[in-house]
Amino acid sequence: MSIPDSVSALWTRDGDDSDGWDATGARQHRFMESADINAAFRELFEPLRTAIRRGLSNEGQIYGIEVDACVPGELLGTDWIPPVGRGFDDAAALADPTRRRAVFDSLLAETRPEALFAYVCERAPAGRPPHLYLEIVSADGCYAAEFPIRPGEGWHRRDLVKVPHRRLDPLALA
Repeated sequence: MSIPDSVSALWTRDGDDSDGWDATGARQHRFMESADINAAFRELFEPLRTAIRRGLSNEGQIYGIEVDACVPGELLGTDWIPPVGRGFDDAAALADPTRRRAVFDSLLAETRPEALFAYVCERAPAGRPPHLYLEIVSADGCYAAEFPIRPGEGWHRRDLVKVPHRRLDPLALA
């Protein structure tokens, strides 16, 4: 199979395809599509909501999310990444965006099956109701949602309100 010159600059030789071309170029993972980001927020919301309903809190955690290499929006698994293993004795220290970005940069540079990483923490800023902050990072961008925490009903101590997520930075992480 022959690839036109205008397209071949985006591809590299030595792929696993039968014709020997690899569409990821020099990237470790494929480009993340909106379906991947939407699926990650959707899949993380329910377990986080369950934890909030049970009265648990979150000072700051990082998770790796493995996505299917071929099917957009298909998640294969999640993995908890202990903050202590990343040089944080206190999980609350991850609240600093500069330090958190450095952790994400190092995770994205590692050879790992996860292509998305999530940071979760509960925040109660002065003058505002508490919320659960969820940030999802890929090599292509950073997205976040602030889910309000409200009083629960029945046996639920608290509840989490679903809100849309937004893109935080328009440029890919460098």
